[in-house]
Amino acid sequence: MTMTAPADRRARLRSAARDPESWEAVVTVLGPLQIEVGGVSIVPPAMKAKQLLALLLLNQGRIVQSRTIERELWEEPPRNSANAIQNCVMQIRKKLAVALGEPGGGQTAKRLLSTESLGYKLNLVTGRSDLRTHRQLVAEASAAEATGDLEQASALLREALELWRGAPLADVFPGPVLYGEITRLNEENKSVLMRRVVLELRLRRYAGLIGDLRALIPMDEYDESLHACLMLALHMTGRRNAALAVYRNLRQGLSENLGLEPSRTLQNLHRKIMIDSPTDPVRLADIPWLTGAGVDVA
Repeated sequence: MTMTAPADRRARLRSAARDPESWEAVVTVLGPLQIEVGGVSIVPPAMKAKQLLALLLLNQGRIVQSRTIERELWEEPPRNSANAIQNCVMQIRKKLAVALGEPGGGQTAKRLLSTESLGYKLNLVTGRSDLRTHRQLVAEASAAEATGDLEQASALLREALELWRGAPLADVFPGPVLYGEITRLNEENKSVLMRRVVLELRLRRYAGLIGDLRALIPMDEYDESLHACLMLALHMTGRRNAALAVYRNLRQGLSENLGLEPSRTLQNLHRKIMIDSPTDPVRLADIPWLTGAGVDVA
């Protein structure tokens, strides 16, 4: 007799109760926070509890000390902070218990989110993770680039970048600890983005990059490396005046808003584009942020 779907689910729930590692979480952090166990979300609706879950998730398998949790959740921890943290933990465990089909608080839920002497630890086994997939694709791109397959490397980086659905943990209001983690993830994303830009430039796909770079610059309006790449792409497609306009706009913004001038290196790139000498043509190596970061621009 074929096992029905409800019976199959009950069997899996009994298995999970015996061995929580038989249930793997599906995790998304490159955008709104999503964590599912057995196809059921375990993200609590209350913001403090969601904030705690995000912190535990980014420290998966490691103890997060109570004082770190206090610093994340409150500027000035309340007198009853230990009870407030425990309440957040109970909300997460309740969601876990529902996902596992356990009655009450659920012993498996307590094992998956364990109380330790100094704090708490999340012991979920992650089956799929957008961040882990992102990093795997970046590693594969590095291997492809090392063999000279620039097209494959660029395609893999594009696939990695497409996993981002907005800011990391976009629906979580971060405290200082999570803010540091989010900043680190954003810097990681920017590094991957610049690697792909360099690959596209090396492949001489200048025209295809112009729109992407114009869309990126408003997100970091004083980033000279982005402006330099856009200037190069425009110049290489015969749009020297547009390339020079990019420099003028940046210089105006720096002067009016920060009281600064573009760096000497960007000034040199501007001068080289302006002269446009056939004996000393503009090259990718003229963008020093890329060569200085150890990027092969040959």
